[in-house]
Amino acid sequence: MWHRKIQYFLHHKKILDHLTTSMAEPKEPENGQTAQYRRELDAYNKWLEQDMTARFTMLTCMHDNLIREYEKYPMAKELWEVLKVAYGSISATRLTALALRFNQYVLDPKHSTI
Repeated sequence: MWHRKIQYFLHHKKILDHLTTSMAEPKEPENGQTAQYRRELDAYNKWLEQDMTARFTMLTCMHDNLIREYEKYPMAKELWEVLKVAYGSISATRLTALALRFNQYVLDPKHSTI
């Protein structure tokens, strides 16, 4: 449910795309700052501010004991992808681990199955 709440909020703020896209900082041209470069830099700075909002939203919505583990990821997309791997995907490895836990489960004879 956590991931849905994050997606709803970021969609409302019109920054949901930060979970799936990234932007590189424009390089200053050798001939100095041009009008095109300044426009690209302004767009990048706006994108970076929105990305920080998306990232901070995810971090502040975590349990305190998880923040230190995940605050090292500088961009929202990177953080989102790491969280999906850790908590959100049903991978073959995760299914195998769940199957092993289930198979190791021992029914307590004191408890009824009815």
